[in-house]
Amino acid sequence: QYQFRVLSANIYGNSEPSEPTGPIQTQELKGVPSAPGQVIATRETDTSVLIQWAPPKEPNNLIGYYIDQCVKGSKDWMSANHKPHNSTKFVVSGLTKGETYVFRVQAINELGLSEESQESAPITVKAALTPPSAPYDISLLSCDGHSMLLTWKKPLLSGGSNIKEYYVDKRRSGTTMWREVHIPPISERVYKVEGLTEGAVYQFQVYAANLAGLGPASKHSDDFACEGWTMPEPGPAYDLSLTEVRDHSMVVEWKKPVYTGSGPVTGYHVEYCKTGTSEWTTATETAVHQRFFKVTGLEEGVNYEFRVRGVNDAGVGMVSMPSDPMTAKALAGSQEVSCTVDKKTGDIVLSFESCVMNQESQFIWKKDYKEITDFSKGVVVKTEGNTSKLIFKNAEKEDFGVYSVSVTNTDGVSSSYGIYSEEMTKMLALSYDIRHPIIPLKAELAYKILERGRVRFWLQAEEISPNVTYKFFANNKELSGADPNKMGHDVSTGIIEFILDHFTEENEGTFTCQITDGGGKAQSSLVLIGDTFKAALSEADYQRREYIRVKEGPHFSEFLSLQVGDDCSVTLVCKVANLKKESEFHWFKEDAEIIPDVKPDLGSGVCKLPIKLKKTNKNKCSQKLLDKFGKKQNFLLLSEQRSQVTRQQISRASAAELVINCTATGIQLQCHMKYYTSEMNITWYHGETKLLHSDKFKIGGTPSMATMEVIEPTEKDQGTYSIVIVDPENSHKRTLNLSGEVYEKAHAEFLQLKMQAYAEKNRGKVVGGLPDVVTIMEKKTLSLTCTVCGDPKPQVSWLKSGGKVQLMNHFSV
Repeated sequence: QYQFRVLSANIYGNSEPSEPTGPIQTQELKGVPSAPGQVIATRETDTSVLIQWAPPKEPNNLIGYYIDQCVKGSKDWMSANHKPHNSTKFVVSGLTKGETYVFRVQAINELGLSEESQESAPITVKAALTPPSAPYDISLLSCDGHSMLLTWKKPLLSGGSNIKEYYVDKRRSGTTMWREVHIPPISERVYKVEGLTEGAVYQFQVYAANLAGLGPASKHSDDFACEGWTMPEPGPAYDLSLTEVRDHSMVVEWKKPVYTGSGPVTGYHVEYCKTGTSEWTTATETAVHQRFFKVTGLEEGVNYEFRVRGVNDAGVGMVSMPSDPMTAKALAGSQEVSCTVDKKTGDIVLSFESCVMNQESQFIWKKDYKEITDFSKGVVVKTEGNTSKLIFKNAEKEDFGVYSVSVTNTDGVSSSYGIYSEEMTKMLALSYDIRHPIIPLKAELAYKILERGRVRFWLQAEEISPNVTYKFFANNKELSGADPNKMGHDVSTGIIEFILDHFTEENEGTFTCQITDGGGKAQSSLVLIGDTFKAALSEADYQRREYIRVKEGPHFSEFLSLQVGDDCSVTLVCKVANLKKESEFHWFKEDAEIIPDVKPDLGSGVCKLPIKLKKTNKNKCSQKLLDKFGKKQNFLLLSEQRSQVTRQQISRASAAELVINCTATGIQLQCHMKYYTSEMNITWYHGETKLLHSDKFKIGGTPSMATMEVIEPTEKDQGTYSIVIVDPENSHKRTLNLSGEVYEKAHAEFLQLKMQAYAEKNRGKVVGGLPDVVTIMEKKTLSLTCTVCGDPKPQVSWLKSGGKVQLMNHFSV
């Protein structure tokens, strides 16, 4: 609470103060209300909807609410009330039946309107709910002399809501008093009435109920005598339904008899008649085994009724209750199920487009008129709008059958498609071809003998892409395309080739080329055995001898190679045969000649050149051999890969023993060597387990050592660790036992470094500074702001001209 007074002033000074005011209570300044909470719309009548919502979390002296309405899909919002409504419920009236609306709410106080609430879910204005109509056609399924099993047909009108419950009453024939036979109500349309008197005659009636209440009673049943059934023939089938109604056909479905007689039901007969007549025609020449049948040959526009009789070894059983009448007339715009194989995926797809849909409609797919509920074998249902697809991802031969689909809450929209064994086999073959396309070939695998006795194997595809991959095999063993062999392809011509440098007697057999390009594959084979192989080998030998004859003279018997000495020195070495007195050796690096310190040994033909191997060496060294016959040239490309192999040899010779180096993240093992790169063939092991680079094991190194770090080590990480260095000739191994006292000491050092790093990371630090220039106006407040962070919370001190600011009336922090 505060009091106030006023002084006036002129050039001579201030006046006496006025009398103070009385105590005044301050209040927190309020704004407009926050937006109302979730809006829920429910159907009220066929022209109104009940809207409910949660009040705003910050009402701020709320006065009331305004409700807006809008037709779904438009942006034309209209106010539903013209003055604030003070309740969180409101009935919006004057709506159009069948139209779909969305609603939103705003709160209001003296300062104005809040933001709009979120929109409600769309709701379609429908007729108000009413109780269902009466069930009908009560029939008897079996009787044992003490109980009766009843069934009935569901009401024709559901009242706008699903039927939840049925109530059954009974009475003795000839009496007027009805009695309930069960409490609580039942949900199915089959019920067993217990505790009946043997020999007595009963009548029954049924009520149905939905959310709106209990509907009227059905017409009472015929007189049913409580006498045990003993006939050997089956009792009646029941629950007949009619689907796939067309101009000249429709499908009848039913449930099997409860009373089977003296043996199991082995088949069924289907009968039909025109409504209003009693001339029943048998539609099945012989009994059918399934519980569905398509009746054909009907007259368009005529009403028909159907009934079913079960059959067992004793004969034909009791007739079912007739179906409701149905007109043989296709629904306008009705479509049929189509069946195709997807050209991209190879999936078998059944597709159906419904001509009629409403908000509650659902597609029900069946196989042999049993609903499909098991989707674990790659069967998928996808529905978009008024189209539904049944997709077979992994179809099998056993999947043939009759597939049907029906649309709920419509006037019987349904269709079916029969996939029989022969058609399924054809579709599976087409699916396989789509999923495993074949690359067409212009020319199958062939061969040609080249100079020096080399053999070129080649084939030609109709078309290949730059991403094509291929492999060549000889007698099921893959051939390498590395020197001296060669492998390549030409996208423009589609030719793929492999040149085999050494063709010998061991090559007799079958040569194969396998091609993969995108999803397509191809394979071609060439058989070289017997006389065919001998002719090819003879031609290759002739070409090889002819090449040597023409090229006779000094030649390199051993081409340039790298040798690593025990002292880790690296030397380029080659050997020449058939030397002459006048032969000369010349070393070159690229185009610059090198004069070696060591002269070649003309007696042995061995020539050496010591080199220093750099971290990366892509230079090409060559050697020319000159004599009176001309010159020969030998090249060695010091590529990164070749340098890597050599450095591995050096590293193997110079690798030191493993040492431990602890870090803030783990325990690191180090192996010092003269050369190290990450491309070297080096492998780390924990016991016999090969270690890979991961969040747990960090494998790397520096130019002078290889490293492996165990991140956040635990007791489980104890054991023997080793590094294995492999070169083309052999391997070398270094081992360290990280267990017991060695592990405990290293683990303690790791924990200490981790704590130090954590403390440094969380040390308080200034992340925002004071302004460089501050303009201070007299009699004005200066606010200097600096942001700091840290855990634990840092202590902050303010300084002025190097001295600590004294917190008095003049300063506040």
